[in-house]
Amino acid sequence: MKTIIRQLLITGCILLPVQVFSQMTILSGPEKGSYNQFVNDIVKVLGEKDGIKLLNRQTKGSAFNFKELTNPSSGVKIGLIQSDYLSLMEAEDKLNSTNKTGSLKVVMDLANEEIHVVTRKSSGLRILQDLANKKVGIGSEDQGSLATAKLMRERSKVSWTSYYVNFDQMLKQLKGGIIDAFLVVGSAPLDMLDIDPRVMVDGGTLIELDDFNGWAQYYDQDTIYRKDYRWLEKDVPTFGVRTLLVVNESKLTGNEKQTVSNIRKAIIKELPVLKKEGHPKWKEVIIPDDDIDMAGQEAAQPKPAGNTSETKENILYRVQIYSRNYEKEGVEVSIGGKSYKTYVYLHLDAYRYTIGEFTTFSAAVELQNICRKAGYPEAFVAAFRNNKRDLSPDLFK
Repeated sequence: MKTIIRQLLITGCILLPVQVFSQMTILSGPEKGSYNQFVNDIVKVLGEKDGIKLLNRQTKGSAFNFKELTNPSSGVKIGLIQSDYLSLMEAEDKLNSTNKTGSLKVVMDLANEEIHVVTRKSSGLRILQDLANKKVGIGSEDQGSLATAKLMRERSKVSWTSYYVNFDQMLKQLKGGIIDAFLVVGSAPLDMLDIDPRVMVDGGTLIELDDFNGWAQYYDQDTIYRKDYRWLEKDVPTFGVRTLLVVNESKLTGNEKQTVSNIRKAIIKELPVLKKEGHPKWKEVIIPDDDIDMAGQEAAQPKPAGNTSETKENILYRVQIYSRNYEKEGVEVSIGGKSYKTYVYLHLDAYRYTIGEFTTFSAAVELQNICRKAGYPEAFVAAFRNNKRDLSPDLFK
């Protein structure tokens, strides 16, 4: 009898349908920060779909995520990092002859993060220069905001006194007069700044930022809107950085590389749902126009219609450095000590900014590598036939 029961149990187990999931944990950020909400959105929309099970691990911030991703003994493989922090770490690698960032690959850009500099309305502080000789909270060593604050202070030459303050203590210290202002980088609206103005004894405001002394040349012009916070009385000009979904390729197995590629494709596929149900900044996420397989192969691209037998004399190569939701004419960028005018074209409902003009692919690759080392980690070579983007694989040999 026992033998029959055992056989039935075994048979039942065999017949049960089993869904095998490839599990992956994404490092996000503090509970009330935008990173945590973005990863929560991804997990909610993509979790346990197409054989992928995603988990959100809350962390202390962008710098913490970088340390975990680059720590060989850590099992962490994928997470969110500020673009300026990643660029800073790449510069440190070059300066110190190290290679911490060598295995990091940007899976895709997500939303823009605005630089918030918060102060009391009664402080009289209105612009960046007013922070001279003031006490400014800049986050902790685990947060990317600290790196942004250091870069801003150094490049603008506005000398404030920096206070290392965790996000959860910033408002308390501002209210108590311990600091005069604090800086936090995140996609507006931030939960940590969702404060009912009726309970604010001394109302809050945001300091307006301009490119004083050229400190913001590598940042995007941005705006924090009045509607973002109930206590804000007007739109405030500022600058922003990109949220990057980053993976350490050296830690991935072959199957995990395919999983990461599938996550990227799933985010793109479900972008309409994320825009509708997730953080408001999902509406600003741009669909990438390059489809790179994390296993190291460039995904097959359909050849454009028309005559593709033209000689390469009609082909030009440019290096694409970033994409934006808007077109801005006359933009110049300084890379490797040289100034470049941008050529802008519209593709997949976004404006793509490119520099350089070459007749050979190899020459364009040289500029691509310079751009990546200079703070444009997603720079890649794009080909144009008669000034129209051409995806023909034979052009990239």
